[in-house]
This record gives sequence, structure tokens and C-alpha cells, in this order.
Amino acid sequence: MTAVNNIGVLICGHGGSEAGTVREFMALAGDVALRLPQYQVASGFLELATPTIEEGLEKLRQAGCATILAIPGTLFSGGHAMQDIPVILRKFAARNRDVKITYGSAFDVHPDFVNAARARIEAAIEDAGKLIAPEKTALLIAGRGAADARVLASMQSIAGQIQSEMKFSRVETAYAGIAQPLVPEALLRAAEQAYERVIIAPYFLFTGKLVQRIYAETDAIAGLYPHVDFLKTGYLNNHPCVIDGFVAQIMETSMTGTLLHG
Repeated sequence: MTAVNNIGVLICGHGGSEAGTVREFMALAGDVALRLPQYQVASGFLELATPTIEEGLEKLRQAGCATILAIPGTLFSGGHAMQDIPVILRKFAARNRDVKITYGSAFDVHPDFVNAARARIEAAIEDAGKLIAPEKTALLIAGRGAADARVLASMQSIAGQIQSEMKFSRVETAYAGIAQPLVPEALLRAAEQAYERVIIAPYFLFTGKLVQRIYAETDAIAGLYPHVDFLKTGYLNNHPCVIDGFVAQIMETSMTGTLLHG
């Protein structure tokens, strides 16, 4: 297939050893492609999965793309988005001077992703059926964790925006590793403070070991506090708002992205 207007889009994922993670990423890339029929959309992984980023770029080049809009399919502006992916893109640009590569930004505190997280929380509450007032509810937004203070600040901002709409008694962030508090610690603290419901919302794009561990830790602590209603929400995945966010980021990259040179 030849790209319309000779413009292609590459969604750059981290990759992973779990088939579910890769499958969900590829499904999301397919959903984004359906929303952008004017472009040819490809995807590639940084590591641990195929196709690689280089293979995705080459696919678009062979399809006749003179311009490639590349965006990191990562939540935050960490090392992968800021360093590792641009290195690969620049090397490809150096070998293929006939292709212009424009690079976009990670999502950080993106309104569409915040909306997706809130929608996952609302859906979990609705599915639970049991009505418990927001003022008797604690919400934990669970992230991967990072040493970068900017990532933690973004998580705090996301939690604050969700709280401004949903008005729970308590909202805080918790992490699977590196940063504090860890998920089990935050769950225990909430369970011991007389809340009738504790909601755990994994702020992850896709499934994986950390998401499953967060769910398992929640189940374990729920067993210690049978009088508390523990509620696990879905992670972001391919919620329509997430797809909106990817489309918006791609269009923004077409206008204000960084032109990479080899």
C-alpha cells in the first residue's frame, strides 16, 4: 500500500516479553490506523518484540513515505522516549537521507488519557453495582514508579485532575516500584482508615507483570479487610479516549514535532 501524501506514521512501543502486552499494543496501533486513513500507520518496538522500530521505519520507507511522523507510545517522558527511541530514529535518518523523520512527545499529563482513566474508574463503580458514596471512598492511582521527579509530578497532577471531577474522600498515587509509597503500603493505609471502599486504578497503557502484581496485591490485602469493598479498575488499553489521545498527538507532531537529522 502506498501512503497518501507520502506521509507515514510510526508508533514506537517499548515492547515486552509477554504476548498480551504486545498484542494489546498492536491492537491499539490498528485502532489508531483506522482513525487516520490519510496516512499509512506502522508500529515498532524498542526491544523484546517485533517488528523493531527500524523495521517499522523501513516498511514505511518502502511504501513511499517521504515523511514519517514518529511518536513514542509511552505514557511519560522518561529515558526511552527522550533518549533511546530518538537514537534509533537518527541512525535511520542518517542512512536514508530521502526520508524526513519528525518526532513527537510522550503523553505525560494528557487530557484524553486522564479522561480514559476516569472512565475506567466510573465503569468499575457501575459494574460493581453496590452504591458507596464518594466521601466514603479512597482512590489509589497506581503507576510503574520512576526516579524522575517529573514523572512523579505528572502522576500527582493526573490524580489531582481525576479528584477534581470525582470528589472522593482521598486520592493518592502509589507505585509498583522505585517510588514511594508502594502499592501494598498505600492499600493498607487506606484500609485502616475506615473507608468503605478502596479503588485501585492502574495507570498503565497495557497489561503486564506489574499490572497483574498490583491486582494480586489488592486481592491479598482485601482478604485481610473483608469489611472494606476493594475495587480494581481496568488499565487504559484501547479506551476510545486513548485512541483520541494518540490521534491528537500525531496531528500535533505533524505541526510542531522535532525534525531529526542523522
